[in-house]
Amino acid sequence: MPQHSTRDPDDMVHELLTPPRRRREQGFTLPELLIVIVVASIVAVAFSTMFIEAVKTYQFMDAEKDMLEDARYAEERVSRELKRVKDNTSITTASATTLAFVDRGNATVSFSWSGVSGANLLYTKNGSSQTLAKGVDSLAFQYWTKNGAAATPVLSPSATDIWRVTIYMRLIKGSQTVASFGAAFVRSL
Repeated sequence: MPQHSTRDPDDMVHELLTPPRRRREQGFTLPELLIVIVVASIVAVAFSTMFIEAVKTYQFMDAEKDMLEDARYAEERVSRELKRVKDNTSITTASATTLAFVDRGNATVSFSWSGVSGANLLYTKNGSSQTLAKGVDSLAFQYWTKNGAAATPVLSPSATDIWRVTIYMRLIKGSQTVASFGAAFVRSL
């Protein structure tokens, strides 16, 4: 035999019409959403700062690599050309910023820098110029005798006392600088 509830019928109607109470409604409250937004913003700022620093570091290293390549190429070219000096009366100019001579093929060759920071180091052969290094901040050719003493260059038409040439070059790009130092022997002398 079915048992009937002994409860008040009005309570039963109220229970049927009212949804059951949940501990919490589904979804997020406004304070919870605000906290998530603030935390996500802080994380995004931290990662973007790290990313920006990584890009700056890459740009710095790339600029330095380019300047070092220019400096090495210029030093190698000067060294190679000095091995082609015609004879000991062929050096026509030997200053701190310019070196000129006649090579074995009777071509006039010069390496020159204007002395203005940021100007290019130029290689000229028979009047045709090309840039060896861009953005030269400082350049100094130094000349040495056969016994290793500093040379006071004797130039053409007299026989020169230059046996070795050292090259100091500093390149600049933006706020970055790279310095290089090299030496070359004048082969024909």
